[in-house]
Amino acid sequence: MRWALRIFLLLAVVAVAALGVRIVPAHLQIRRVTPALPTASELRSLLAASGGPRSLRWLNTSSQPLSRGVIAHSVFLAEWPDGSLFEVDAGMDAAAAVEFGELMKLMAGGGEVTPLGPVPEQIGGAMARLRGLGFTHLHTDHTQGVDALCAVGPAPGARVYQGSAQAALRDPNTEEGASRVERSCFERVVAGDEGLLTPGAFPGMALIPLGGHTACSTMFAFAVDGHVWLLSGDITNTREALLANTGKGFVYSGLLVPENTRRTEQLRRYLAELDAEDDITVVVSHDLEALRASGLPEWPR
Repeated sequence: MRWALRIFLLLAVVAVAALGVRIVPAHLQIRRVTPALPTASELRSLLAASGGPRSLRWLNTSSQPLSRGVIAHSVFLAEWPDGSLFEVDAGMDAAAAVEFGELMKLMAGGGEVTPLGPVPEQIGGAMARLRGLGFTHLHTDHTQGVDALCAVGPAPGARVYQGSAQAALRDPNTEEGASRVERSCFERVVAGDEGLLTPGAFPGMALIPLGGHTACSTMFAFAVDGHVWLLSGDITNTREALLANTGKGFVYSGLLVPENTRRTEQLRRYLAELDAEDDITVVVSHDLEALRASGLPEWPR
């Protein structure tokens, strides 16, 4: 019995050490990423841009019921008057969605996954007008679909826009996604460090480095018809959690997906204050019910 106990304790020590090697560097990295955040007035400056986007729509690449609500793996498409499209996040193809869903079953008691198809399958010939791409962060469920984009092909010279932290920093959970983006068919453009980063090719749009959820977390802002839409990614997984300033819990934020919880709390307050403005709406990536109620139209199927 003593030998069995010693072996068990040794294995436990090894497991804790291995976990520490994986998560401690990620926690140290993300705590260094706290970029300055734009004010509501600065965000409204996008409304003055000439030739800004005429629409912002969303589509869902897969969905899965959880113990509370339904998780969506959403993609957003902004369209300019000349027909140019900018996509935020890439979702997953069917095989990747099913694989990711198995993980969600273990983590959150999820039900069966419903794959809805990768972006090229859903938007068809509009792929030829896709000229820009961005990611709220580089986890696999937001990046795997870039393979399908490149298999069909976006517009010639299409670019992916990133802040400097997203372009340079990786952790064990973003390594695969970062590598996938780097080897994709999109030319990479690093837009800057912090604040309202506005690519000249897409007036009325900005990317805003956030940190918090991952070192590479980025918000996208689109000014459409006098309203500013903020795509906040996974700072929270539900709109209810954002407005109630509710975190994701120690197991998730401390062990599974290392987060800077002090920063995510700050970001929830910041985003809730912006969302309270009449002309600003914060959109959460994974909350299917909230997406349907947001006022954003869905891309026609």
